[in-house]
Amino acid sequence: MCFSPWLNSRFIRQLLGKESHYYQAKTEIRQFIKKLIEKKLAKDETHKLNGTQSNDKNIFLNLAIDLMRRGVFNWKNVEDESNIIVFGAFETTANAVYYTLMLLAMFPDYQEKAFEEIKSLFPKTGDFDVSYVDTQQMVYLDLILNESMRVIPPVPVVSRQTSQDLKLTNGIVVPQGVQIAIDIYHMHRSKTIWGPDAETFNPDHFLPDNIRDKHPYAYIPFTKGIRNCIGWRYALISAKVTLAKLLRNYSFKTSFPFKDLYFVEDITMKLKTVPLLELQKRI
Repeated sequence: MCFSPWLNSRFIRQLLGKESHYYQAKTEIRQFIKKLIEKKLAKDETHKLNGTQSNDKNIFLNLAIDLMRRGVFNWKNVEDESNIIVFGAFETTANAVYYTLMLLAMFPDYQEKAFEEIKSLFPKTGDFDVSYVDTQQMVYLDLILNESMRVIPPVPVVSRQTSQDLKLTNGIVVPQGVQIAIDIYHMHRSKTIWGPDAETFNPDHFLPDNIRDKHPYAYIPFTKGIRNCIGWRYALISAKVTLAKLLRNYSFKTSFPFKDLYFVEDITMKLKTVPLLELQKRI
């Protein structure tokens, strides 16, 4: 039922019961994105009249609007592609941010190291702009975010279909056209790959000396290959910007122990009990 949930009558009942809420949320998000596009177009016109240029090609919306101006996209293409980026990354990115904050609350020493790095970039609290260049300087936050997605991958299991016969290392041949499941959660916690403390949170796992000899597919929070997540770069940048602002302005604590986390595998990773976090304003 994991790969064909529509065959499950319970799933159908749940879907029908939540259908109106789903369409309402979907409509509100689409309207919000439409307003962002209109606001961006109006801003670009102002810059054009003033003889200035503000388009950063690292921002997806700028790229999509540029394609529209060149006749490659129409308005609907811009809106649809923007919706895909938002819908595809909304829950997974939000979960990644929360789970990272939760883990840092459970391991305060790592939180303080991240805070010191962020404070060196942004000495003052409050609302501040975070540029793409700033995100590239958050080296320790990179380690933390990677380790968080290793311990708690946003998507625990993905499916693929073999395009040709595939011979495994144990000699078993998986025929062409077979649907297989890749268990990211347990692969990320394999002691054979990640060592004796594979099941705990330690950003040092991603230090250059520790990651250098790992197989490229040992860590796949966004999967790999031609079917990998198209928005993975945006997801990482978005998560780092959000974490930087939160960690600079607040410290996070929790009394919930790491060992008591109970994971529930779903389309995205869930927790049976979501730990409450205590926030304290930083100065």
